[in-house]
Amino acid sequence: MKLMGLFLVAFLASLEAQSCPANLLPMPVTVEVRERSVEEPVRGLTAQDFLLRGKGVDASPLSLASGLPADIVILIEDRGRGGLLAGAADLLVKKLLPEDQVAVVTYGVSTKKQLAFTRDPDAIRLAIEKGADGTHLQIARPLYGVVDAYKLFGKVSPTRQRAIFMIGDNIDSGSQIRIEQLAANLIEERISLDLAIDPAPSRKIPRFNVPPPTVGNDSPATRPALVGQQSVTLLAEASGGTSDAYVRAEFFSEMRERLKQRVTLTYCVEKKHASKVPQVELSDAAKLKWPNAEVRSPGVPGR
Repeated sequence: MKLMGLFLVAFLASLEAQSCPANLLPMPVTVEVRERSVEEPVRGLTAQDFLLRGKGVDASPLSLASGLPADIVILIEDRGRGGLLAGAADLLVKKLLPEDQVAVVTYGVSTKKQLAFTRDPDAIRLAIEKGADGTHLQIARPLYGVVDAYKLFGKVSPTRQRAIFMIGDNIDSGSQIRIEQLAANLIEERISLDLAIDPAPSRKIPRFNVPPPTVGNDSPATRPALVGQQSVTLLAEASGGTSDAYVRAEFFSEMRERLKQRVTLTYCVEKKHASKVPQVELSDAAKLKWPNAEVRSPGVPGR
């Protein structure tokens, strides 16, 4: 009993030592550190191996964690793929951690929530396998799918990762959404996007303006023009995720494994700057220890 009491005192002291000052908030940022030459994750990292830069941010992270449980939204373009999704669902379920939660969304011209967040492996498997029936010929708008997927997430927590695993088209040609703004939203919510690029031809629609109905004597206005072709790959990379063409059914399970390899840094930041993600670098000592290491972190393209 005495030993247990000493352990509890030490544990509470460690929590107090890692807490932020009263005027600062703890926030997470998830990064990936890989060896450039072999594309393998760097192992053995600690919080002391990183430096943070940003307004109102403490330069030294409080803590580092890897292999955290995750909230994952599976985002699937609605078209037939034979038995591919069944195999992908089975492989993913085998890679999930016990505390992982998964939701499933399909998208085409519109989006549909097939499954709310759950830990039930059978429900996850069935929703992925049956969610995209591919019975409708339609123009896919992946950016609208990403928007509806990210709306499913709750509050940010330093103890959980958040990700969208997507299979679909790399090109969006029918949205009024710009990837710069959508990337900023994903980054603010600490959500990464990993894309398995569908080998099917891109579904495209022309760029045009559609006037809304005229009210009374008002002259017809013009809706915002469609943005034109935009790359979902750029969105994935900006969010801190990846984009790859798939050749086998392992794409979702490989995304889960890669998410486990990313590390989550908890840091202290002023409340007014909490929505912004800091720049993450390796410390000088870490650069000497891993000279070929590369830090991949969220960042809005073009800024």
